[in-house]
Amino acid sequence: MEPTRIVVLLVATVMSIAAVFTIWGTNLMKRTIMKTENITPAEKCKIAMFQIYSGSYNRNEETLYLILENKRSVDLELEKLYIFYPNGEMKSFDLNETLRGNMLRSIKVNGVKDGFTSGTIKTDCPDVSVDFSYSQVT
Repeated sequence: MEPTRIVVLLVATVMSIAAVFTIWGTNLMKRTIMKTENITPAEKCKIAMFQIYSGSYNRNEETLYLILENKRSVDLELEKLYIFYPNGEMKSFDLNETLRGNMLRSIKVNGVKDGFTSGTIKTDCPDVSVDFSYSQVT
């Protein structure tokens, strides 16, 4: 067999294998996307989970900065931030932000008075929230 013919057959074989993997990968992605699009709110809330990736607090500006990490493939609606103070006072802030599946998102909250002890972020899923302490963000 001629060397040129061997090279042509080898290239054709490699291209065929690459095409098979491309089609398989595309189908896998389509199935995964369809699963997350067709999920019910109850199913979403069962698998949802997020965490605080990092945070900081600027005392002078009374501004809280948080980076949140969605640990699952479902979107979460960030609804409220509750800030708790040692004297029993609580202040709430409307967030109205979407935390996309498997993504990081930064949020900035103005008007957070210094001296708070902790905070909680609530989502559209009643049992899915995250708590943090003052020491975690200062």
